[in-house]
Amino acid sequence: MKILLNELITINEQEFNEWTFCLNNANEEGIYSFDENHTRLIEHISWKKGVSGKSSFRVISTRYCLQFIRLDREGKYDQWLFLGAYENLGVIKHADGHETYDLKIIDRFRGYSERLIIEYKKIQGPTQAKIEIKNIENIKVVSVLEKKYINVNRKFNGYNNVTLPFKELKLIINSNVDNWRELLSNVNCVYSITDTTNGKIYIGSTYGFNGVWQRWSRYVETNGTGDNVELKKLIESNFDYADNFVFTILECFFNRDGNQKYIEDREIYWKKVFETRSYGNNRN
Repeated sequence: MKILLNELITINEQEFNEWTFCLNNANEEGIYSFDENHTRLIEHISWKKGVSGKSSFRVISTRYCLQFIRLDREGKYDQWLFLGAYENLGVIKHADGHETYDLKIIDRFRGYSERLIIEYKKIQGPTQAKIEIKNIENIKVVSVLEKKYINVNRKFNGYNNVTLPFKELKLIINSNVDNWRELLSNVNCVYSITDTTNGKIYIGSTYGFNGVWQRWSRYVETNGTGDNVELKKLIESNFDYADNFVFTILECFFNRDGNQKYIEDREIYWKKVFETRSYGNNRN
């Protein structure tokens, strides 16, 4: 049965003059989630005009707006993800001359943020950076997701091919991606963390009940430190430093309740192989 947008996003006709319906093409980085990069996504949907622009390609003259982003990174050119309802507090003029709208998210319709997908065939070009709010009466709802939408392009290609930049690991962990969670929870491993700025390596291992998923989740919770003293030093000096890390499974143990002593011995072996105590980020 077809569901129309106004059945979920209910805005009375008397309110139409207070709302703008904004359509945003996907940003170059393919960021759809505020959890992934809040600053970049806000900047993208609030853009008014560039430094050399004489006029704005999108005018939001109403107090409120609905913000959608196109899912064209998946080839779904006519599908749009709802990002939220915002109050427009005015225009911010930046030092270099570009302008953005000062958008503040409001609670109305928040339950559908990053979960609601609609279908709308947009004509290419700036003339449809926004459409009339009355379109909510005939736009079709494609789906309402159980969880927030995630754009995880990295497929699981086997335990021997698990190597994840920290940004991707954060996205997978924070989005609780089902297949990655199940597969990484079922094994323990010896893993490496490579600092791509200098090639230094840290070697660690997992032997808990929920395996790799549990240990790597701790790295995400602690902004990349995993409570390790040496990694903490790096991140204390630069909050985003962990974005330079790449996580790799070196050796996998399919019995997650396996012998902890054996796994620790294998961890010691890999530390010797890469000489991480002398030249890397291990100190124990």
